[in-house]
Amino acid sequence: MARPWLDDDERESVLAVLSSGQLAAGPRVHAFEEALAGYLGREHVVATSSGTAALHAALLALGLGPGDKVLTTPFTFVATANAILYAGATPVFVDIDPLTYNLDPAALAGALDRHPDARAVLVVHLYGLAAAMPMIAALAGDRNLWLIEDCAQAVGAAVGGQKVGTFGQVSAFSFYATKNMTTGEGGAVACDDPALAERVRALINHGQRDRYRHETLGYNLRMAELPAALGLAQLARLPEMNR
Repeated sequence: MARPWLDDDERESVLAVLSSGQLAAGPRVHAFEEALAGYLGREHVVATSSGTAALHAALLALGLGPGDKVLTTPFTFVATANAILYAGATPVFVDIDPLTYNLDPAALAGALDRHPDARAVLVVHLYGLAAAMPMIAALAGDRNLWLIEDCAQAVGAAVGGQKVGTFGQVSAFSFYATKNMTTGEGGAVACDDPALAERVRALINHGQRDRYRHETLGYNLRMAELPAALGLAQLARLPEMNR
């Protein structure tokens, strides 16, 4: 359906990583995180090994787990619901708007009445089309729910000039090979809360805050230097590629 748009910048960036000998996460991952945070207008970005990893880590960092209901769309790639299940929480499906294929705010309002014990809303911006975020964010805010954005297919999309991934407390991005910008495999978590970002960073790195001090159960969900190098080159050309 979509082929990666790769140019000389990507080739040179990858060769530079190979020449450096630094393949595991290093300065290019940090540079990619900083560049993406600047592009989105968020305070913190944590690069991950995939978009699924980003969703998983974001949900865990929010403290969602067994017994917690997360309202989400049934019309999305399976990773959206899988990430909820990975955390031990329960996905509760809410119908879509038949014109946009995104979560229907009216259906969400009804679901919130039926599930007053829900703890979060996980909204998806499908096919690059932003969901009705002002209404969805207001509904989540009124109920004091976590609002999580799955922006796997929508980096660069905006609503009223505000980029997706900046409406909720946390958002997840994918840079899989078919996305509008790619690192081959890769993803990112974006947020403004430094404590939340720190929890995500520990979760994706075996629960470490300092080297070999494993403070919590964690996972190996880090991004490496090669995909970060691709991401830097792709991000620089993202507006052009989106056009």
